[in-house]
Amino acid sequence: MEIQPIQTADGSWTLYSEKFQEHYHSTKDGAFNEALYKHVFPALSLMKKRDLLIFDSNFGLGFNSLTTISTILSSSRRAVIHSTEIDRELVQSLKEFPYPPFFEPLKDIIKSLSEKGEYISNNVEVYIHFQDTREFLQSWQGEKFDIIYQDPFSPKVAPQFWSVEYFELIKNVSHPETIITTYSTATPVRLALYENGFRVYSHTSEKVREGTIASMKELASLVEIDMEHKKRVSSKQPIWDRDY
Repeated sequence: MEIQPIQTADGSWTLYSEKFQEHYHSTKDGAFNEALYKHVFPALSLMKKRDLLIFDSNFGLGFNSLTTISTILSSSRRAVIHSTEIDRELVQSLKEFPYPPFFEPLKDIIKSLSEKGEYISNNVEVYIHFQDTREFLQSWQGEKFDIIYQDPFSPKVAPQFWSVEYFELIKNVSHPETIITTYSTATPVRLALYENGFRVYSHTSEKVREGTIASMKELASLVEIDMEHKKRVSSKQPIWDRDY
């Protein structure tokens, strides 16, 4: 597979998907900053458990999982990460990808994920499932996930991963304190989460643009969005499977 990296605003690199006509990361926020500040930092700070079960939706270039691994290895915590990815060839190419220096200590882990689709150690386990995300969620019989990185391509090109029905699958693999992170701030996405009983929060950082965090529980450190008010004043509707 020929890799043609594209540099993002923080100096890290991403790729462009010809299939979806989108970059794998925000070129404005930066690939590394997006993973760190929209997903990993908020999730790990909000979820206090020592032993974590994490679902990384749509592995892609692996920034969310790798940033999590690096953070976990420098702490006393432990994480088991399950991720989905339909593009096996992409994953196999990642041992040649120009990752940021932050990932330099993870070279052997990246090689293992690229060649085997998994990595297992005392502190971290990562399993890449080469299947459709919805199929994975429907068949999951393990424990409920503590953290979910909701990071597919955008609702515009991949609405099947942002609909009310999709988030029902997410709800089924969540427990009352599960933390869901996503880069999307789109009203239809937030409404789809709300339709499934999730409380919806705005998350901001000096490093990146606004993102969304969802959970069944109250998160006092975040600004909760009044979704009932949003439903009354907005002309936008949640995404349903029938809409695409």
